[in-house]
Amino acid sequence: MEAIRIRMVSEPDFVRGGWLQAGYKILKQEGVVGLCKGMNPMIMKQVPYTVTKNVAFDILTKSFYAIMLAQGKKLTAATMFTIPLISAAVSSILSTVTSQPGDMVLSLVNAHKGDRRSSEIFKDIMNSTRGFRGFFVGFHTRLLHVGVTVTIQLLVYDYVKRLCGIAATGTS
Repeated sequence: MEAIRIRMVSEPDFVRGGWLQAGYKILKQEGVVGLCKGMNPMIMKQVPYTVTKNVAFDILTKSFYAIMLAQGKKLTAATMFTIPLISAAVSSILSTVTSQPGDMVLSLVNAHKGDRRSSEIFKDIMNSTRGFRGFFVGFHTRLLHVGVTVTIQLLVYDYVKRLCGIAATGTS
């Protein structure tokens, strides 16, 4: 699905129909490999993203609650909202930073027809005039998108845990 989505965005005239027609066209022109060529960069993107998002949120909320309790402050409804909000926002920034290089490679692998390998794209970015900074092209836009999404996800996650009778993240 990511290969289809990226192709449809990078080549607006790729197909007249929707994603089914685009998938069929890729399959017909490039075979199954065309639909799977982004698997390595997808892993390079998703693993750091998910690990950073979840671990950072757990560590930050636990640390903030520990600081509050060590200072003898009570956990009010306001702090039970503010601490996860701040933790989620920081986690979203960290997860965007750690997953951006993989996202850049994923986008370039799937952007157009061809069989360029992830390692070739990685080398091309590193050898470009931007060097390592080349992995962070479009970062601000992605930060806005991922930042809002992750912050909301983690707030909902924490709230649903509490609705189910499970302690808020970082409080137990």
